[in-house]
Amino acid sequence: MINLLPPEKKEALFLEKSRKLIIILGIAVLVPLICLTLFLLSIRFYILSELKSQQIILEQTKERYQTPDFLTFNEIIQRNNKILIQLQSFYKKETYFSKTLKTISDIDRPKNLYFTDLSLTKSENQNIKVTASGFSSSREDLLIFQKNIGNVREIENSYFSPESWINPENTKFYLTFEIPK
Repeated sequence: MINLLPPEKKEALFLEKSRKLIIILGIAVLVPLICLTLFLLSIRFYILSELKSQQIILEQTKERYQTPDFLTFNEIIQRNNKILIQLQSFYKKETYFSKTLKTISDIDRPKNLYFTDLSLTKSENQNIKVTASGFSSSREDLLIFQKNIGNVREIENSYFSPESWINPENTKFYLTFEIPK
């Protein structure tokens, strides 16, 4: 097809075509921006209205819970909570000797071996140190008892005093060991 229009007309038509394209593209960009702005404004107004209603509810709640009875009850709760925290701290630091006594009583002892004294203390490394003295009718019974103590895995650092092994019969022994907490 041959275009017989003069060059000024051709340029005017081209400018008119470009202007219409720019208007269409401008509208295509402007309409979503306006919609987005309106959407964000509606969210903002919704949040502001909710914030205002929540502030009103908060004020009403504060007024309701500022009664003398409630304040007294709140003070009692706070005081008891402090006591509970102190008790919990105390019980965490406490050592329970019952488990240690059960471990000691579970050690197999020969028939003629007796404890005459038993002392339980808490050592620096938080283990329970056991000091025991007793009587055994023979050194062999004491050796069996020493072996039985070595077989108990809860017992560490067992030590018999050298005097415990001097007499072959009617032996008095002195023993120390530790049980982890």
